[in-house]
Amino acid sequence: MFAEERQEQILELLKRNKRVSNTELIKKFGVSGTTIRIDLTELEQKGLLSRTHGGAILKEDPVYGEDSISSRREKNKEAKECIARKAREQIEDGDTILLDSGTTALDLAALLNELHNLTVITNDLQIALKLQKCPEIHLILLGGRVRTSFECTVGGMGIRALEELSVDKVFMTTNALSLQKGATTPNLDNAEIKRAMMKIGNQRYLLCDSSKIGTKTVCSFAKIEEFDVLITDNKISQEMKEKIEKLHIEVL
Repeated sequence: MFAEERQEQILELLKRNKRVSNTELIKKFGVSGTTIRIDLTELEQKGLLSRTHGGAILKEDPVYGEDSISSRREKNKEAKECIARKAREQIEDGDTILLDSGTTALDLAALLNELHNLTVITNDLQIALKLQKCPEIHLILLGGRVRTSFECTVGGMGIRALEELSVDKVFMTTNALSLQKGATTPNLDNAEIKRAMMKIGNQRYLLCDSSKIGTKTVCSFAKIEEFDVLITDNKISQEMKEKIEKLHIEVL
């Protein structure tokens, strides 16, 4: 197991149990105490946990890192599928849309095959593979450097292409959403291309399951009020829903 995979699993344990011990982690992963201490130190430096004597605790108001696409696919799967179905209701024949990369956007892409004369722009490799088989969909795949573990393209090539494009509707995803920081992602390159995507849409939708609301990561790519519509699941708190709606954003 790579260190990155082990650290992701350590964070999952912390999110569930709030604290872990070195002994527990050594036994679970079958590695040395030195290896576990290095993992915990690196995660603490990223602001994701606080070291304690003999272990670690989840940091209050943590700045979360980035899970790989493979680890995200099964998380909150039912909520993501519901969000995708609601987003599909916003798309009509003849639209030109942009789909951001991510698992919820991939679920949305799977629902587009019955639409006619639809143009889709994306930087997501899996979305592109799915949609290129649909004869009624005109597909534009943004070029750039491929983030291998995240199956998407980033960088100046894609950003320059976006400067020449405009769409009816942008469907964005996010790693986290907070009132203070807005929509955030842990990766600077990802944040830059997301900012460029935001600029080209007449209507901007954010697809975000409720588990991400009230959290934040390092790089902000949009304030909440830059979106026209937030599509989420029914586990969003009434208090948070009302706070977002006060910013003149429709919550579906």
